[in-house]
Amino acid sequence: MSQEVAAIYTGILEQVMREEKQKRALSKQILTVKDKKRRSDLIYKFLGYDLNKHQLFEQAAVIALSNGEKSIIKHIQALYEPFGQDELIERIRKELGYTHRFIQVLEKAKGQPELLSFTERRMIQEISKYVLAQCRLYTQLKA
Repeated sequence: MSQEVAAIYTGILEQVMREEKQKRALSKQILTVKDKKRRSDLIYKFLGYDLNKHQLFEQAAVIALSNGEKSIIKHIQALYEPFGQDELIERIRKELGYTHRFIQVLEKAKGQPELLSFTERRMIQEISKYVLAQCRLYTQLKA
């Protein structure tokens, strides 16, 4: 493995760890807040951190694939294994797409809630459940 690529990947992993720490801290707030609007804002922020994480891994995957770094590719593939059997970049981009769509729906709900369709309102409920489940997992993790 080339030292330059290893250094870049290490830097990306450090950034991902910062995003994960932010998500963990935010998880506690999301689980304790009662106000629906405040919780929605926190969920939006949580998804923003998740989006950043996937973007960082996309960058790392592109660099690793471009340089033929098999160990880095293997490591990232292990992280994205539960997301299907597509090519690595496709799996990451699917996750990016899902997260981006979640954020778009939450933005619409924030700006123009009266224009939400039934499907979008239902989607917001499912996004909330999804994020709350993740928050519960984050709070169970030891530091």
